Amino acid sequence: MNKQDISVQLYTTRKFQPYPPILNFIKEAGVVNLELFGLESMNIDEFKNMMESNNITSLSTHVGFEALQDTKNIIERAKNLNIKHVIVPAPPAKKDGDFSNTFEMTEEEWTAFGKDLSSYVNQFEGEGLTLGYHNHSYEFIALPSGKFPIECMMDQNEKLKFEIDLGWAVAGGADPKNWIEKYSNKIIACHLKDFYSKEKDMLDHDNQSAIGDGFIDWSDLISSIKKTNCELFVLEHDDPKDYKEYISRSIENLKDI
Repeated sequence: MNKQDISVQLYTTRKFQPYPPILNFIKEAGVVNLELFGLESMNIDEFKNMMESNNITSLSTHVGFEALQDTKNIIERAKNLNIKHVIVPAPPAKKDGDFSNTFEMTEEEWTAFGKDLSSYVNQFEGEGLTLGYHNHSYEFIALPSGKFPIECMMDQNEKLKFEIDLGWAVAGGADPKNWIEKYSNKIIACHLKDFYSKEKDMLDHDNQSAIGDGFIDWSDLISSIKKTNCELFVLEHDDPKDYKEYISRSIENLKDI
């Protein structure tokens, strides 16, 4: 892969703020596109200036589901930054603050969430944007009926798009290639996430590695996903010790794929 084809999810760098030197490093690394997060609360003018000064674009962003209720605000913010894809990264947070509990839903609850999310699709498409969903590992753990939460989500609206996090799919016990094939017409972006060992807890962020330093066969997966409409290949590490090393190593390992 060429550097220009690789994006970085800004969440990877959140603990290393301020952002100006981060964006400068990303520019120097040869990356030209960022995926943002927290669009609903960020300083749009500040980020727009930072990106323009570094010749960096942002074609996608993560937005909390709750923020979609202020639809006009999200659409205006996205269009201000020339964002194309608005992606919800998880169901609404549970009040107890435990992230994993957010995903403890019945099939009926997953289906209802999928319908709720899909109800916004036409408003975004009417403004030239796409609305999608980003998975974690939990969506690939079968429900009692045998159906998977990701199916409850994706099957509610044919126009709801999909940013498939390939690493989290593996962590959920899935073969990502099966889901790439199943939702090939929905995939508009993917997250690249790797792990040192399949024998260790893949929900432990310390088990996340630079792309290509782990056990996932990226040549095979990227070959498969390039057969879809995937536009963005996004690096993401949930808690790197050194974001510069993570990004640099990942780019280096991906250059021959």
